[in-house]
Amino acid sequence: MGDERLDGTGRFLSSVELRAWTGLLDTARILDAELERDLATNHAMTHREYEVLVRLDGHGGSMRMTTLAAQIEASTPLVSQTVARLEDRAWVGRRKSTEDRRGVEAFLTPEGSAALRAAAEPHAVLVRALLTDVLGDDLEAVGEALTRVADHLRGHRRGDSCDDAGCPLGEDS
Repeated sequence: MGDERLDGTGRFLSSVELRAWTGLLDTARILDAELERDLATNHAMTHREYEVLVRLDGHGGSMRMTTLAAQIEASTPLVSQTVARLEDRAWVGRRKSTEDRRGVEAFLTPEGSAALRAAAEPHAVLVRALLTDVLGDDLEAVGEALTRVADHLRGHRRGDSCDDAGCPLGEDS
């Protein structure tokens, strides 16, 4: 399979598997660092803060903190810290959930909407330049493949049963 002279992951993955794995890691890290740098330099926000604003905007302007945490794949305490920083800038607020009053939801303020509008187009231009334009004709296939992997992993997080008999996460993940 892999290179028997190696002790690490390269010993157990084929060259195609290793290339896909390291390519995904490298791309994710570099892309995130570039987007983080641009947002910090030009819009005074972190990439996570931007994502919170985008998720709230896309969900009608508000959502429960637990739902927000699940959507951005982060712990509730981390999302709470991020929302607190956004509250300090008056970009986001918190209130009792309108659904059941037990939970807390974050909501986008007019100032937060303005900050998001200012960052959104330059962010999209950078995403195109660094990722989607580079993928060219492969964009749809890569998008479908990564969505399939993310859906598989989210299923494990929810405790769904796994149809893949070879998956080591199984039903106990």
